This record gives sequence, structure tokens and C-alpha cells, in this order.
Amino acid sequence: MIFVIVYLFGGYMHLDKLPNNKKNSSFIELQPGLAVCVNSADDLNAIDISKAFPSSDKCLCFNCQLQGKLSMQVKNRKLVTHKGDLTFGFADGETFHLQHSKDFCNVEVMIMPELLDVLLGEMDFQFSNLDKKVNFFLHHHPIHQNSNVLSCARELFYLMQNTDQSNRLLVYAHVLKYLNWYFKSFDNHLGHQEFTQWEYKQFNDARDYLIRDLTNPPTIDWLAKQVGLNHSKLKKGFKQIFGKSIYAYYLTERMNKAKQLLTENSVTETAIMLGYSNISHFSSAFRKQFGMLPKEMRRQHSYNNVK
Repeated sequence: MIFVIVYLFGGYMHLDKLPNNKKNSSFIELQPGLAVCVNSADDLNAIDISKAFPSSDKCLCFNCQLQGKLSMQVKNRKLVTHKGDLTFGFADGETFHLQHSKDFCNVEVMIMPELLDVLLGEMDFQFSNLDKKVNFFLHHHPIHQNSNVLSCARELFYLMQNTDQSNRLLVYAHVLKYLNWYFKSFDNHLGHQEFTQWEYKQFNDARDYLIRDLTNPPTIDWLAKQVGLNHSKLKKGFKQIFGKSIYAYYLTERMNKAKQLLTENSVTETAIMLGYSNISHFSSAFRKQFGMLPKEMRRQHSYNNVK
């Protein structure tokens, strides 16, 4: 089973820890574990510079962008979305870096997985019965082929601009309609273009095996055998889900570990700890990743500590 990653807004906040400015008509908690909110450029205020936002580790979030442009980065993944785009998933507390246009506006429904299973009942939605043990991945889908979700999002937007907490039942009905079209849209889309739930788990397992030992990269053949995928599908699916080839992903994780080790160890010690027998090869890989040599990173760290 899988979790997908979402990048936006209300999902950045725990339902029980909302800032005061969100406790109004732009955010309505319909019942424990289910809420809807509208987010605009004024709410996020990340027009001129990118800003960091923490995510919720409790809710699955379903977003529909009503207008504007948004650029997002989380870990090694980057995404740009526009009017009509859908993005949904589970962020698990990851930090997001966002920048948006002046006319940006988005509708988001946040729901806890347990409640989602109750609402779905016997529906065969591909992302029900979610398992938090699986690492997130990014899913983004332009909705221009199907206007139903966008239409429902617009209805929710106008309803929330002209209602109050006393009309929550009407909002609730529109949220269910929104989710219904959302599920159908993604099931139709993913049924033809994405992997199965079990395959997503296999890819995430491959990632875990890959970075388990950063001193010695496993071969692709070995990874494929461990997770039960053929060589070709593992390479293609891994890059599609994680945004990098298997080796590039491994090298990024290895260099991030090196950066951490350099705060307390010499360049030579760090290289040896990460399995490098040639210090120049380590220095070259580090500079390619961070734009500076490891000794320069060490010097910079020492200078900052002195200050």
C-alpha cells in the first residue's frame, strides 16, 4: 500500500494546532479528522521569496489549484503547478519550500486516513487503506481533461466566502461531492498511467535498501532481486517516483551524510567512513554536489563556530 505526498497549505498544520488567523471562514473543521480550507496569496505571503512551511503528519490532503502559479520543493523534488492542477497525498511532517504568484488561490480538503476508509466504504479507490510505513512520493495531475473536480472546488470556494460555521452541513455536502469526483478522476488516470499499490511499495523498499549502507552502493540487479522487480522496471519506476536515477539518488544521500560528518571529522576521516579509498574521488563528488570542496566546507563550518 502507499502514501502519496501533498505540497500545500492547510496540510501544513495539525488540525488541533491552527493559527488564529485560520480559525475563520477560510478554514472549516467539519468533524474531527475532516476539514476544508481556501488558501490565497495573502494567506501564504510567499510572493517575492520562497518560504518554508512544516507539513501535517496526520492528514491526507486533496488540493485543487483555482488560479495562479506555485513553485514547490520538498527534499529533492521540485514541482510547478497552475490553474486546474490537482496534487494530493501525505506529507508526514516534511518541510516544504513554496513561492507563488500574486493571484494564487487553492482549495484543500484534509482528512485523516481512518476517516477516509469509513467514507469510502467498499469503494475501490486506489489510495485507500494507506500505510504510513511507506515513504512518500509526489503525485501531480493536470485536470484539464475533467472539469468536475475544478467545478466542485469553485463551488466550495464561493460557498466558504459566503457562509459561516452555522452552514457547515452544506459545506460538508459539497466536500463529499468534491472528494467523489477527485477519487474517480485519479482512479481513471492512475489505472492507465501509474504503478500498482504493491509496486509503489516495492519501489520504496528499494529506496530503503539503497541507502541502508552509504559506504558501498548495491548493484541494481541486487536491488531488483530484493524487492521482486525486474531490472528495467526498477530503473524506470525509481526515477519516475523519486525524481532521480538510482545511482544519483544514492550519491545525493551519500554526500548529504558527508556534509553532516564533516562538522566533526576531517576530510580524510569522512571519506574513509563513507567507504572512499581515494580522497580525490570523494572531494570531486562532494564539489559536484555542493559547489565547494569538502575542505572548504570544513573551513566554513569552523569559521561559523568561531563567530
